[in-house]
This record gives sequence, structure tokens and C-alpha cells, in this order.
Amino acid sequence: MLRTKTILSALVILAMKSAVPLQAQQLPLAPGVQKLCSIEFDKDSRRPARVENQALPCLELAAKTLKGTPNIKLVLVGVAHPLYDHAEAEHGMERMREDATGLDVRFSDVAAYRAVNTKAYLTQWLQADATRIIPTTDEYTLARRVIIYTVPGDADFNHNYTKTTPTNELKCTIKPCPIATEDVLTPQPRGKI
Repeated sequence: MLRTKTILSALVILAMKSAVPLQAQQLPLAPGVQKLCSIEFDKDSRRPARVENQALPCLELAAKTLKGTPNIKLVLVGVAHPLYDHAEAEHGMERMREDATGLDVRFSDVAAYRAVNTKAYLTQWLQADATRIIPTTDEYTLARRVIIYTVPGDADFNHNYTKTTPTNELKCTIKPCPIATEDVLTPQPRGKI
């Protein structure tokens, strides 16, 4: 019995060590999909979904690309990491509430808020077309970032070309309308960088 537990523990440790450097299983990108850039969310642990100052070059590139290429859309893929985004510190318990300042975001929503906040910055400060930006999340990737992809212009809420989960920003503004009882995420305030 002790030997079995030791072997299982060793296998778990080996799996964890080999899994740490890997971001996720990378699937081939669909035709017409290109990774544009990514922004990190690793400087402000108190506000884990706030768009940080060093994101500006990527955001400017994304806005310029969107404005200069009328037949594409952007897909923002928000990702989170349970260790660095403090799920471990909470012993697996989610916070019970959120506030608009970004100081109390439930871990389950960190990735979605990263994508929604990135879209809000692009539209508010860089005048990107909100109808051409689709915020999503990827629960299989472990990181603290938003990855920005260009996708064909016919992408929508249900078909975003990246096989990621769409984020519900506003009730019934996306056709077809998402489930009305689903959580809706409102971007958190952020001044211009």
C-alpha cells in the first residue's frame, strides 16, 4: 500500500513538472486565423484583470490591423492560471461577489474579464469597432494573458474560428441572443495608458 502511494505520488509530481512549462495543447489554427500578439496580466496581483501599461504596443497593433483590414475580426482569448491568479490561496473557494474596481473578481471570471477589459480598452481609447471584436476564454490554457487573433470577417458569437468559449458581454446584443440567465460581464474602468 505504501509503495503504491509512493509510486502514485511520484507520477503526479512527474506529471506536474512536465506540465508546468507547457501552456496547453496547441491545435492547428483554422484557415484564415493568425495570432497577432498577446498581452500579459502579471504586474498587478490586486487587479488581475486590469489591462496593464505594457499592453499598449499590442493593443495599438490590434486596433491598426482591425482598421486597416475590413474583412477581418479580432478574437480576444482570455486565459487564467489557478496558481498565479490566487485560486490556490482561496483553497478552491470562489469569492462570492465582484465589484467594478477589479479588486474583487471571482477566479472563475478572471479570464473572461481580461478579454472584456481588453475589448473595452480597444473600443474606448483606440476607437476600434466593437462589432468586430469577439471576447472569448480558453479554460485549457494556463497563463495570465489575452491572446489576440485575426479571424475571417464572418466570425460571430457562435463561430469564432478559435474553438474558444464566447464571453457574454451584454444581454441580447449578440445574435442569436445568449441564455438570458447567464452571467453578464461589464468592463471594469480603466484610464488611458
